[in-house]
Amino acid sequence: MAKTKFFRVAVEGATTDGRVIERDWIDQMAAGYNPETYTARINCEHLRGFSPDKPFNAYGSIVAVKAEDFALQLDGKSQTRRALYAQFDVNDQLVEINRAGQKLFSSVEIAPNFAATGKAGLVGLAVTDNPASLGTEMLAFSAAKPMIDGFKSKPDSLISASVEFAFELEQAEPDAATGAFAAMKTFFERFTTSTPAPATPVAPAPAGTPPATPPANDNFAQLAEGIRLLGAGVTALSTKLDTDVGVLRTELGTLKTQLGSTEQPGGTRPPATGAEASKYATDC
Repeated sequence: MAKTKFFRVAVEGATTDGRVIERDWIDQMAAGYNPETYTARINCEHLRGFSPDKPFNAYGSIVAVKAEDFALQLDGKSQTRRALYAQFDVNDQLVEINRAGQKLFSSVEIAPNFAATGKAGLVGLAVTDNPASLGTEMLAFSAAKPMIDGFKSKPDSLISASVEFAFELEQAEPDAATGAFAAMKTFFERFTTSTPAPATPVAPAPAGTPPATPPANDNFAQLAEGIRLLGAGVTALSTKLDTDVGVLRTELGTLKTQLGSTEQPGGTRPPATGAEASKYATDC
């Protein structure tokens, strides 16, 4: 899973079923959203599948939201609107879909009376291709609203008009081993990329002057630092390997246990015990 940066997912104004997202609702959703209380999940076109298989599986979760004003250009004029911004924790499937130019818009699902609090709450979000497909075109037909209602988690929920978005993933933090070896690389590059200072001419010593004592090697501290970084990198790598090997051992042990308790395919014939002597014996 990968976290995105915050981007706009909803704006005060029209919804797909003709109602309006109020400005206060944006602020209430931002102030009251807590994934530990209720996690809004991401789906495709507001369709919640029962199977983990695509295309109607869940694509991730909303981990945080906030409200901000932004300038909307409408009819050649700038209008200040309240907007909801969200941060996603998405799976690789949604990242690939978005990068392929598919499902470029978001549409949030809002509960106007979330958990009987009297305040609006964010209960879901869908990715969609065409903002008009859940907006103007459907509202033009009397049969359209029941179609939208069928997508909702609750009948009184609202589905917003879609807003275009693009993923910008946060940079993942390197593990300890990677960070240690990167620091070592930077350290040793100082010895290979530095430009030597030009030599300063030295005046010849007067006759009879004893030779000067050669200067002590002043690279010892730098060498010690390099050795320390090398040791830290080896330690971090060893710890990571121990952890990975431990996980593999656990998984292998579980697999062996499962295979040992699984009946092999095909029927098995019971061992032959021979004929019953009393049944086939003759009286001579």
